Amino acid sequence: MFLAHRPGTATKAIETPEDAAGSVWLDLLDPTEQELELAENLCGQKLPTLDDLNAIESSSRISVRKGVAFLSSPLLKRNGTEFLSTPVGFVLTDERLFTIRFQPYQAFETVAQLVSDHTAIPATTPDAATTPHAVLHAGEILVALIETIVDRLADVLEAMGNLLDTLSHDIFRPSQQGPQIRTMASRQRDLLQRVGSAGSFCSRMRDTLLGMERITLFLSESRKTASAAPAPGFSLSSRQISATQQPLTEADARAAAYTLSGAQRTRITTVSRDLSSLDAYVSQAQDKVEFLLDATLGFINIDQNGVMKVLTVVSFIGVAPTLIAGIYGMNFKDMPELNWSFGYWYALSLMAATIVLPLMWFWRKGWLGGIK
Repeated sequence: MFLAHRPGTATKAIETPEDAAGSVWLDLLDPTEQELELAENLCGQKLPTLDDLNAIESSSRISVRKGVAFLSSPLLKRNGTEFLSTPVGFVLTDERLFTIRFQPYQAFETVAQLVSDHTAIPATTPDAATTPHAVLHAGEILVALIETIVDRLADVLEAMGNLLDTLSHDIFRPSQQGPQIRTMASRQRDLLQRVGSAGSFCSRMRDTLLGMERITLFLSESRKTASAAPAPGFSLSSRQISATQQPLTEADARAAAYTLSGAQRTRITTVSRDLSSLDAYVSQAQDKVEFLLDATLGFINIDQNGVMKVLTVVSFIGVAPTLIAGIYGMNFKDMPELNWSFGYWYALSLMAATIVLPLMWFWRKGWLGGIK
């Protein structure tokens, strides 16, 4: 799917180059080969494929070719109780933003609605030169996308925090309702699977945050010439921020970050701080996951020790009766008890005593009625 987002108009599918006229943001969603070829013609550059976006080296995720910035990062999304991670790509030119993704993300839909509701004049139209403060630049859309993505990641982290709290409660305060277990093994297996899923989530979230931090660092530190620095436009953001932007000063023009105005760089700096705080939250969540894993394995060891104690008791109380039965089963000629009328009952009573007395002793020790 190849979509064009224009300020003040609804999202439109692109089938010909004319459909993209006046669009500042072109969005590729799981594109076909024909759509990717059309986008490359509009961009004038070869766009990254899924394999390219999956590359993990920094030089592949952040690069500049012929004045066009190619940015990519894995992006985590929640799908019911599952968490999926697929790469997204951003191609930033002076006139347009191209996004490449292979899964729908709510953040993109949110910003697309912001663009549709916006009344700014696209930077690619002739009127933009006469009304510079009404221009909606590609960099503005990119900043709004990054802000919205980070906000969504924070929501996902909050949901995961609630799941970890529930998991912690289930480990340390198991429910007493229902039958006394859908076997202990199945419960322990379920807990281990949930802890493993939480650990996998933290790993994927850290990859996502690392990728987004690289992008924000690039946008805040990269430099272009004064002639390439854009004029400020209306603020486009899903966050509650001031819509007032100061004109671009000469100092801003000399040290402007890649296609971003001073106000946009300030927003990127704020996003970078947000990412740092989310990264600290993920580190705390990883520590908690490791603690819950150790606690789960500890409870499993305790349960296994209890089982081993029961097996030890069973094997111990069987030794003495077996010894007695073996002695009186040898049938030697000179065994006095063989001709005794109460010999049979004597042997049975002796075996019963060797069973009952150890059981009573183990019971008082707590090996049968629980572990003390």
